[in-house]
Amino acid sequence: MHIVDHKYIHGTEDRGNYIAIPELNRNKHSAQQFINLADLDITLDKPTAFLYVDGVSLSPSESGLNPVDIKNYIPKIKATAAYIAHEWVSTFDGKEHLHKVDVMSGTCAAGIQAMYEAQRLLNDGVIKEVIIIGAERITEDTLNLFKELQIPIVCGDGFVYMKMAMHKPGHPLVFDTQWKYTYQRNPFMFPREVLDTLIPDYPVDFVKLHGTGTASNTAAEQGLAQIADVRIYKPTIGHTQGISSLLETCILLDDCTVSGKVLVTANGLGGNYGAFTLIK
Repeated sequence: MHIVDHKYIHGTEDRGNYIAIPELNRNKHSAQQFINLADLDITLDKPTAFLYVDGVSLSPSESGLNPVDIKNYIPKIKATAAYIAHEWVSTFDGKEHLHKVDVMSGTCAAGIQAMYEAQRLLNDGVIKEVIIIGAERITEDTLNLFKELQIPIVCGDGFVYMKMAMHKPGHPLVFDTQWKYTYQRNPFMFPREVLDTLIPDYPVDFVKLHGTGTASNTAAEQGLAQIADVRIYKPTIGHTQGISSLLETCILLDDCTVSGKVLVTANGLGGNYGAFTLIK
């Protein structure tokens, strides 16, 4: 599977506990803002799947929706991942070629979940291209969650777009995509013995760690950190939640200090984690 196109935006304005995209209005619906910022011209001309990456896809039954209060109901529905995915589809030309739309919500590992699904769809042979889009605008709820859990990470706004296809020589290659689950009593913890299962049986030149900077995550990633030169981008762009692994992959693609075979990893809330190998 090859990455035939990519685009991304990350925060540039440090606001202390998060790194912001300064053009984003915090008081307005974010999807249309990202649509405008991304300025994508997507025309479909072959059987295509669209995967929208949303770190946490909150069920309406869990979001406090009250059918009696109509004034609050519609705005909350517009904030759901399915609705936002539909907004992106409305910007595509050639919609008759769109065979599938799905939402990836594997929290911080959702980007690798999307890669795993893209590989499966392309291997089946019916789908010829996969479009992946994801966006993250940091909210007070996000910041309060990490504060309450005493997880000292810097968050970040971000946007990512990728187009994937098979048999595109000359483009970056993605292979050996892994998407795994392991039960842990604490859904925020990832033991080293679990992450060590992501270490491939072939040498790599670089490894892109999840790299939150927390003591527990750093300790868990020790095995991965020892297999090759390490890249961690969160200190610069913040933790962009569900899109982090894909946005950081885009940065890898544009990083002139990185070449050869790169292992990309991510850990997700609730026992989800994954990896893939990139050749650029």
